[in-house]
Amino acid sequence: MRLKVVGVALVASLGFLCGCGGERPIKVSGKITINGEPVEGIKVQFVPVSGSGRPASGSTGKDGQFELTAVENNDGAFPGDYKVVLVYAPALETGPGNSTKDVMKKVNDQQVKDARKKPKYVIPVEYSTVQKTPVTQKVPTDGPVIIDIK
Repeated sequence: MRLKVVGVALVASLGFLCGCGGERPIKVSGKITINGEPVEGIKVQFVPVSGSGRPASGSTGKDGQFELTAVENNDGAFPGDYKVVLVYAPALETGPGNSTKDVMKKVNDQQVKDARKKPKYVIPVEYSTVQKTPVTQKVPTDGPVIIDIK
């Protein structure tokens, strides 16, 4: 009987230590534009400045809007200071396939085809690395995050 009580107490304390009542992500949404025009297909990454913590990411739709995900879809980002990395990565349209191998071949073929085309948007290279990005953001935010690239 004593073993059962100790086991229950241990399980209860582990639940407490694993984050019950701890920090949770805060909803973060925003819009990316180039010279005021919405940009589709931008991968938005929030990377913790301190080097520790959990990054969050999202992608822009046709209207340039994004929502961040840290743990679960669109849950946001944890409180803290972040560097914001922006990379143009448009969605690939491949259609359904008969197998994983078939789908992966379609993805590869589409990537090769897209590599030959001029990109729809050009993001300055400094935005694509954590070391050089000029964009920083604090979470929680004072509303939607608006980033206009010039």
